Amino acid sequence: MNILGLHFGHDGAVCVLRDGLIASYVLRERHCRLKHAIGVTRADIDLALREAGIEIGDIEYCAVTSTQNIELLVGLVNGLEIRTVAHPKCAAFPSPFVELLAQRGLSPANVQTSSLQQILASGAPELQYAAYSAVCVEREKVARGEIASVGWIDNYVMLDQWQQGATLEEMSRRNVAALLDSAALKYGFHLPATVVLDGRELPAFFVQHHMAHAASVYYRAGYREAAVLTHDGFGNGVGYQSGLIFYGRGHELFPLAPHHLAIGALYDHTSLALKLHAAGVAGMQGKLMGLAPYGKPVFFHHALVGNWYEMQRRFKQDQVGTWLRFCRQMAENMGYDMSALGVKARMTEPANADIAASTQKLFEECYLYAVSMAKVMLLNSRIATDNLCLSGGTALNCPSNSRLYRESPFRSIFVEPSCSDDGLAIGCALYVHHQLAAAPLPAKGNGELASPYLGVPVQKREIVEALRRYEGRVTARSAANPARQAAQDLKADRVVGWFEGRSEVGPRALGHRSILANPTIKENWQRVNAIKQREVWRPFAPAVLEDAAAEWFSGMPAASPYMLFTAQVRSDRLPAITHVDGSARIQTVGSQCGAFYDVLREFRELTGVPVVLNTSFNGPGEPIVEKPAEALDFLLTSKLDALYMGDFRITRAAK
Repeated sequence: MNILGLHFGHDGAVCVLRDGLIASYVLRERHCRLKHAIGVTRADIDLALREAGIEIGDIEYCAVTSTQNIELLVGLVNGLEIRTVAHPKCAAFPSPFVELLAQRGLSPANVQTSSLQQILASGAPELQYAAYSAVCVEREKVARGEIASVGWIDNYVMLDQWQQGATLEEMSRRNVAALLDSAALKYGFHLPATVVLDGRELPAFFVQHHMAHAASVYYRAGYREAAVLTHDGFGNGVGYQSGLIFYGRGHELFPLAPHHLAIGALYDHTSLALKLHAAGVAGMQGKLMGLAPYGKPVFFHHALVGNWYEMQRRFKQDQVGTWLRFCRQMAENMGYDMSALGVKARMTEPANADIAASTQKLFEECYLYAVSMAKVMLLNSRIATDNLCLSGGTALNCPSNSRLYRESPFRSIFVEPSCSDDGLAIGCALYVHHQLAAAPLPAKGNGELASPYLGVPVQKREIVEALRRYEGRVTARSAANPARQAAQDLKADRVVGWFEGRSEVGPRALGHRSILANPTIKENWQRVNAIKQREVWRPFAPAVLEDAAAEWFSGMPAASPYMLFTAQVRSDRLPAITHVDGSARIQTVGSQCGAFYDVLREFRELTGVPVVLNTSFNGPGEPIVEKPAEALDFLLTSKLDALYMGDFRITRAAK
């Protein structure tokens, strides 16, 4: 079965699923070169089909999803039309949502939303305008209504108790066992539709945003059953637009309860208040995570732990506004020098660092509380599982994931590499394959499902052609053993770019589009930050051979292949990757990582250290490099010492 997955929101992407396996994946930002780019284009779809080795006529179903409230910009794809009318082949699958709309005298058109055009046309609300204008390539055309679009649907089947809301403690007391027998919930998070592409009418399904997140992580985790929690930076906790708790069993996913968390939005708004980035979805909330260890969580208070409803009842205010006002007032009362607040050159001073540390602490405590209450709810419902899956942008928070690993009541935790919205194209396709078509789970441990290396493969001829275009500006020499030569460069304290195979999905470089340096030399911390034009205080991650990880790091899962957990550094020999609190955002490396694995093995043989400094191969505000020309441009415009690409070691040509 061939399924075409389309995600039209920010971090827009296309996925082709063949019999449950990812045959191709195209993330728009890597090709249009605008980070977090909204929508997909005809070029993205054609590339995904070509890489999968199929044509439009080979597609059996389409799965469609988007960011909350963001319409589908169908006008970016020539020959594309999306109708919210069920294709005849959709009749084989139940649709309680359509039945619910009919009972209320409504049609899909009555519940569709199209916020993007309104936001970009009016410039308000200011925060959303700044966020979406920064990631919309065609923002002027969208604002003028010149691009055809189809409204999106975020709210599907809704239980009365979900609509009324609940605190986390109230949620935990529920017995949700009966929901496992509810077809209305099990099949109530999609809408049958029709996709017309080049005149071919294809059966299609809209898939709700958080259901797509849940499917993306659960169906790739390798578990037979698990609890799933999704949460991102959207919304204020009302309804289920900020996330849900699911239970996965076999090939089925059951939505059980909204958690009404608002900590994703709180984290985002706090990083904006500290001026760590410009706006919303286009920003870099990871900066706040990196700043937090410089401070102390002096503003944290347990009364602020909870979800949106708990904060409303305690303070009669939303959690986001309450937190920022509380931090500022406390800092002023304690005599902090508030002139440093949000000043880039003074970011590690207490006014900024202590707010960051306190925000990180609050985030972790709220997440841990929500997960613990979810476990209680499952036990009250006689649902026994020790497995937990996390998805949504908040699952990129490594210290929080590590707290959950160490302290949550679940024994095993899985976080996917594409847990932010770039994984939604995969998730909606997997939902159709498993939830609707009832395809069984693959054999446990199928590495193809969870591999982060999903980008379009680069052929040797493309590298040779790029080198020819840059002739005279770069010098390329064949390397008989690129991994060993790169390791020798690292030992000699050269900073190198490493470019191989398919690029990584998600925001973390995992050895296929990476900048590498020697971690034993303290000065490489500031040196690599200068090469990447980042703030000097921002930390770097270590990549370590999986079989040596426990010797050099502690407090993390035995395998951490996606750089989504932190660990404590055991050795004082790694100053370039050791953060100020002794932590490191670790990536464990095995043979599945390709030639990058060989680089670490060779470096260990040369130095006795199985660790390298690993950071993403991109400049400030840019997507990670995707193609050879982009890597060569970086080499020419930076102080990178060498670039390894294919069988070549490449340097700047002597002047």
